[in-house]
Amino acid sequence: MKIKLLFLCSFFLMASFCERSEHPKGTIDLENETFVYLHFKTEQQCLDSQHSDFFINCHSEISFFENGLAEIILTDIIWRGEYSVINKNIILRFENNPEVPQGTLVFEIINDSKLKKIDDKTIWNKMNGNSI
Repeated sequence: MKIKLLFLCSFFLMASFCERSEHPKGTIDLENETFVYLHFKTEQQCLDSQHSDFFINCHSEISFFENGLAEIILTDIIWRGEYSVINKNIILRFENNPEVPQGTLVFEIINDSKLKKIDDKTIWNKMNGNSI
């Protein structure tokens, strides 16, 4: 009886020192995060590339929301879809559209602040505050 009690006490003591985390080690929380891909190295290069009759986006961006929802701007249209995280990949599903005709995009999670879009190998950086 004393051995069982000692075992239980030591088990609870060890368990109290374990780190508790909402997310498993090696994963990131994407909810309410935005990542951007810059099409130009500088703002001036973007401005110099503009046409007189329409504006070319200087960046693309993806925002992740609660309940597995996401929005992505690849050119000038916001596409809404759903996302799921499988291992180190983010799978985005959209209704078929001209910019995502296959209906799916995949990003690899590099770290907390970088994603890699699998089809074109572009690196998307986490947006901090309101600045890209």
